[in-house]
Amino acid sequence: MEESTIVEKIVSRELPAAIVYESDAVIAFADHDPINFGHILIAPKKPYKTFLELPAEVFGEINEVAKDLYKRLEAKYSPDGIGFMQNNGTYPDFNALDHYHLHIFPRFKGDKYGWVTSEIGIQTVKSLRESIADL
Repeated sequence: MEESTIVEKIVSRELPAAIVYESDAVIAFADHDPINFGHILIAPKKPYKTFLELPAEVFGEINEVAKDLYKRLEAKYSPDGIGFMQNNGTYPDFNALDHYHLHIFPRFKGDKYGWVTSEIGIQTVKSLRESIADL
């Protein structure tokens, strides 16, 4: 039997969490290691691992929750921006929870959260077109 994910343990109340939304299918709670206060994870209650596994109705609810939280984060924190991030891939390297989740978090100038690019560097439009030509 597969071990429960962290999200499933939060849903079953085996682990404590600061929950801001919960329905029959979706839960949203504060990230325990936040980029900034107000950093929330929105996840299905069932342990779908990737974006591709999500049923359309669950994906739709997650996006509706994200819209609502966006407004609530703006009202509470007056951030300079709002960030979204969602990772898929090999556990634990690219999805530490092994459970689909969408991050939403307030952004502030100087918050040190950033994008680190690979060593391929800035590309020409020609090379980018070639790289996606047969997508």
